[in-house]
Amino acid sequence: MAWNPEEKGNYAWLSQQAKEHGGVDKYIDDIHNAGYNEGHDKGVVQGAVGVTGAIAAIFLIVEGVKKIIEKHIKKKKEVHQQAENSKEVIKEICKEEAIEEEFYL
Repeated sequence: MAWNPEEKGNYAWLSQQAKEHGGVDKYIDDIHNAGYNEGHDKGVVQGAVGVTGAIAAIFLIVEGVKKIIEKHIKKKKEVHQQAENSKEVIKEICKEEAIEEEFYL
């Protein structure tokens, strides 16, 4: 069984690749650098996606909290307005009763 120098992974092919890269050490460095650069590029993309996702999540949380606060403030104003209306009604009732008492006296 003869080795085919074009068959990837065999000794002849590896020797040929090392020769083309200027030696075994240079070939290993080139493989290492290529893998490092590929990993770096993928890591940068994943980091950008992660940061963008985190910013979007924070934005959504802040907007949700704002809506909850606005809803609470609106409800508080409605309750306050109802209390004021009730006070006015009570005052009117008291005035009517006072007028009726004077009428009967």
